[in-house]
Amino acid sequence: MIENTVPTSASETLCKICGMSMEPFGHAKILGRHLARYFRCSACGFICTEFPYWLEEAYSSAIAKQDVGILQRNLLNREVTTAVLNLLYPEVTRLVDYGAGHGIFVRLMRDRGFDFDWHDRYATNDYARGFEYDNRKRYHFLTAFEVLEHLCDPIPELSAMMELSENIFVSTVLVPNPVPAVPHWWYFMPSSGQHVSFYTRKSLQLLARRLNRNLLTYGPYHLFTAKTKSQFLFRFATRAKIAAILNCAYRRPSLIESDFLQMTESAMRGNDLL
Repeated sequence: MIENTVPTSASETLCKICGMSMEPFGHAKILGRHLARYFRCSACGFICTEFPYWLEEAYSSAIAKQDVGILQRNLLNREVTTAVLNLLYPEVTRLVDYGAGHGIFVRLMRDRGFDFDWHDRYATNDYARGFEYDNRKRYHFLTAFEVLEHLCDPIPELSAMMELSENIFVSTVLVPNPVPAVPHWWYFMPSSGQHVSFYTRKSLQLLARRLNRNLLTYGPYHLFTAKTKSQFLFRFATRAKIAAILNCAYRRPSLIESDFLQMTESAMRGNDLL
């Protein structure tokens, strides 16, 4: 049974990125039963659903069952992020993964020698316990992989990320050109109900401008940075095969041993971190 919602007038719908009018784009059955409307900005190409009233249901499990590529994606992100840090941010020491899921990426990066903390509103921290983010910290670098498409209102959400760090490295798949209809692009993923915002390169550029950041983008990877960085090096680092080769030349001592000692000492003091 489909639960219908009150139709949203295009004249009442303004783009959350650029403020221009949005036009009806299509509809889809969310979670198999909610008929939701999609809108597309006539100026920047940003696409979003109507107000996603179904999110509590969609996040009954933090990781959608359709996300069968989660391990492969984290391994890929480890290589790319390591290369980006080695080439563009070799001096950073405090890092945080935002929307970190169960902590797989944080653990992988700590194994690589990067002092990452974990942050997520919905998921439980299973693999990086004891390394939760500290809201009193200012981080040098923040990652947010497969997060932007989950944001109902991108500007305040990204602003919150930038309160933690001035450098934001994200991944999200850009809307193809020509623009596919809702049923014909896998990334809309209405069956999960979690993807509600979809970006073009132009919409990301406008987003960066509104947030007073520079933007580097290549494929699904996008870097919002306060200081100008090399587009050439960024493109180099975000190519997975090249990144893996580069990382062989830049190695840091792993944090596995020191993390083990820290967690063991914490457990002996009676702190419930294990």
